Amino acid sequence: MTDISASAGVLPRATEDKAARARLAYLDGWRGLSIALVLIGHFFPVPGINLGVLGVEFFFVLSGRLMGEILFIERFPLKKFFKRRFSRIYPALLVFVFAAMTGLAGTFITFKWKAALTALTFTYNYAGIFINRAGALDHIWSLCVEEHSYILLALISVVVTGRANVVRLLLVLALLAMANGAISYGLLGMSYETTYWRTDVHIASILLSAAICLLKADGRLPAFLKSQHAALAAAIGGVLLFLDPVPTPIHYVVALPLLALAVNTLDFAGGYLTGLLSSRPMVMLGLWSYSLYLWQQPFYKFVYERGSAPLPLLAAVFACALASYYIVEKPARGWLNRNW
Repeated sequence: MTDISASAGVLPRATEDKAARARLAYLDGWRGLSIALVLIGHFFPVPGINLGVLGVEFFFVLSGRLMGEILFIERFPLKKFFKRRFSRIYPALLVFVFAAMTGLAGTFITFKWKAALTALTFTYNYAGIFINRAGALDHIWSLCVEEHSYILLALISVVVTGRANVVRLLLVLALLAMANGAISYGLLGMSYETTYWRTDVHIASILLSAAICLLKADGRLPAFLKSQHAALAAAIGGVLLFLDPVPTPIHYVVALPLLALAVNTLDFAGGYLTGLLSSRPMVMLGLWSYSLYLWQQPFYKFVYERGSAPLPLLAAVFACALASYYIVEKPARGWLNRNW
């Protein structure tokens, strides 16, 4: 995540730095909230709503906002951008896939080299539908969507000139992806996974949030969205529209834009919301979120398929994730960024 200051060149340096740190903190807290929703949804399901699915959407809209800032506002060098993405994502993923497919083999998890290969090549979200899958790797579909979005957004940043043209293209592609999902699921009768694992459907979350981010940067958001309560209202609306009785296409056509608005209007939110997200527990969850995301899946499968007690397995998730973060993810990222 980048360190982005507020009103650069206008605020005094001390105030500017404080604003930058506050923003970084509450965006880390949003990421912490995202992984908390996934963990609660998987280990302590709440009747009437799939919090695991909702948590993924919280991740995606945050990613769209950050990619909008990095690629279109900061104009971060693409070579450095992809090096940093690789150094953050790949070492921990490689260790996890190897450990999940070998260390847990012999339980109910069997080694499936095709599934492991598609996870490591970011093709699992399609291969898991049409070729081969392994339950301990099923969550990699969402990582595939995110990696594909990096490539598409980077390409757009090179090919398309003019901020207004970029925004129009992002909005058109997001609308097409949402329509694709609604038609696939609602009219063609495809299953949830066959529809919403696909990048050509689920990338709408990221593209729409990136577009809203650019509209905000250009001062083109309506005034009512700059209210200190707008982010909370949008987030609540998005969560309510993800309730089970609401038709699934509505989740991704109406609720999704509300969540994208929520993460992009956090900058205007009252201290009660940003303060909560900036709290140390939420920020630390955010820092550990990628390792937690990787390691929760195989333990969740024990709970889901074998009815195992969730609390000890959740403790095991944290143990594996913290080991992954401090032994693999953080050192590997630092070494690669320094030496590559």
